[in-house]
Amino acid sequence: MEKEYVYEYLKGCLFSSLDNNTAASLILKRIVSQLDFDPFFSDIFSKNHPVYGHADSFLSCFIDNYINPSLKFLNDPFLITDMDKAVARITKAILEDEAVCIYGDYDVDGITATSFLVSFLRELKKLMKPDEYDRSIFFKLPDRIKDGYGLSTEPIDEICDSIKKNTDKSLSLLITVDLGITDTVEVSYANSKNIDVIICDHHEVPVSEGKEILPEGVAVLNPKRKGDKFPFKFLPGVGIAFNLGIALRKHLVKEGLLTSYPNLKDYLDIVCLGIIADIVPMYGDNRTLTYYGLKILNGSDRPGIKELKRICGIYFDNINESDVAWKITPKINAAGRVGNPEVAVELLTQRDPEVAYGLAQELESFNKKRHLFEDNCFNETLTMLSGKETEEKTGQLLVLEGTSWHPGVIGIVSSKLAEYLQRPVLLLTGYKDSVYIGSARSCGNIDIYALLKNYERFFLKFGGHKMACGLTLEKGESLHGFIAAVKKDRPSNSSDTEIILDDTNDKKSCVPYGIPSKADYDEEITLRLLSDDKLSYIIKSMSPYGPLNEQPRFLIRNITLLDINRREFKNRKSKKNNFSNCYFTLNIEESYNDNAIKHRAMMFNRHKSTENILGFNDCNKISANKVAVDGIIFEFFNGYIKILNFI
Repeated sequence: MEKEYVYEYLKGCLFSSLDNNTAASLILKRIVSQLDFDPFFSDIFSKNHPVYGHADSFLSCFIDNYINPSLKFLNDPFLITDMDKAVARITKAILEDEAVCIYGDYDVDGITATSFLVSFLRELKKLMKPDEYDRSIFFKLPDRIKDGYGLSTEPIDEICDSIKKNTDKSLSLLITVDLGITDTVEVSYANSKNIDVIICDHHEVPVSEGKEILPEGVAVLNPKRKGDKFPFKFLPGVGIAFNLGIALRKHLVKEGLLTSYPNLKDYLDIVCLGIIADIVPMYGDNRTLTYYGLKILNGSDRPGIKELKRICGIYFDNINESDVAWKITPKINAAGRVGNPEVAVELLTQRDPEVAYGLAQELESFNKKRHLFEDNCFNETLTMLSGKETEEKTGQLLVLEGTSWHPGVIGIVSSKLAEYLQRPVLLLTGYKDSVYIGSARSCGNIDIYALLKNYERFFLKFGGHKMACGLTLEKGESLHGFIAAVKKDRPSNSSDTEIILDDTNDKKSCVPYGIPSKADYDEEITLRLLSDDKLSYIIKSMSPYGPLNEQPRFLIRNITLLDINRREFKNRKSKKNNFSNCYFTLNIEESYNDNAIKHRAMMFNRHKSTENILGFNDCNKISANKVAVDGIIFEFFNGYIKILNFI
């Protein structure tokens, strides 16, 4: 009943407002999937209390905001539980010139959340007390290897000592961003030192026997808390921090404590970097903030952003979410993975162009080091996958452990493997003496957090969300017990015959040829339509793309592949010819039309099916340069047709 109502309502709105049926169909599919995923909308259609009038209003705003994103559709930040407490405590700290420290995670989400909050609080302080030189807003990010994930007691002591030494003040307020929801012991330690703590986190809230286990902070901001009234539950850490900024500004204006109105929109260039990097659902507030953030990013005068563009080789003003994900955020991430994440915060908050230039150079050096560590780890995992010793570990969850993999790159490598193998992957590294550090990534609709929570008894630390998790466990019995439990719990219907692991393996591809399901693509079109400007306009208007708002995928039948060239990625020093180290450029045309217009295409070597289609004798030679195929499933990528699969 509910889905039928939603479909009919959406069809009426979309088909009446959009001339092109293809556009309406593509948008309808995404909006329905987003609403089906959204727990707030499910509550509207409660079986006991159907409130269709409320649903009408919600749907109308939802559709309007998809077609024409507007900041006016952002949810009220004061609906987040404890927001009023957080705002009151920060206001007191600013007015009384207290020492405040922002403590953020070392990934891009944490780095951008920290950068935003530090910059915004410093701006507020300057506006409220223009005659005072600010020496009260500080930040700290943990060292990935020394401190590990989350809030720790040793960094708290370091912060206190540093502030006391440099300002003769005592730290009185600590604000965590993108972490802290599981750190009950550490927050209690901070409280024992007379430090108030505000938690801004988006990770899953720990629950024991049906009861939430929350740190004893002044305020705990997390829309995933039970009973929280904030409608959108999928903000990243930087999204929570930005909502805190909105609420704080609103409060200060209402109380007459601000004579001028700081423009929060100017910070969306930083905010959108964290949203895109954290791979959160790209709809609702996330999509709206990213939509405007990309506009700000393209014209940003921020010295740190300008230098980031320069080291990424970006010299144009039409940056999209793909450029951010593949070029910009890896540079920022490198600081937290193999270097010092505080360098990235200094860069994003820097006002001096010359200083920003030096910081960007340091960031680039971290990135080169990251590439080296990542290649070493990746090549070792491929060797493991080709060996028989890992066969017993391949089930729903693939677990691989290494003794020397750098903890900063196992997340990247597990993500690559999860995408290629189409199953969740957990990589464990014994880099530290007494513990294994783990990073897991999911694929498809599998909830990796729920899956790994079944084994929480083995972990010293554990946290994350549906698509990614981090953990630590002791070497020895805990590790062996965990591996044994995963093996024992392997689903009886799991089969290793889904994956090709190496050239000598005759197992089937995880993306088989055959008749494609309608779920594999959005629309079947002709090659002629690719030259239609309307199609390009539709695809551009549906961006920014991300989870639950994926790029449209199309099916074209009877295609010939021409002018096939193998390319290698720049800056990849790997000597192994692995699937991630190359891609192909080619042209496509209609098989039945000798005068067909050629279109540029590309494909990544993600599956062995690619090699079979192109007729490889080895990884470096293509035996055929004109190949007719029954059809391709593709999406658009940087002006190319990106081939995803063959039929």
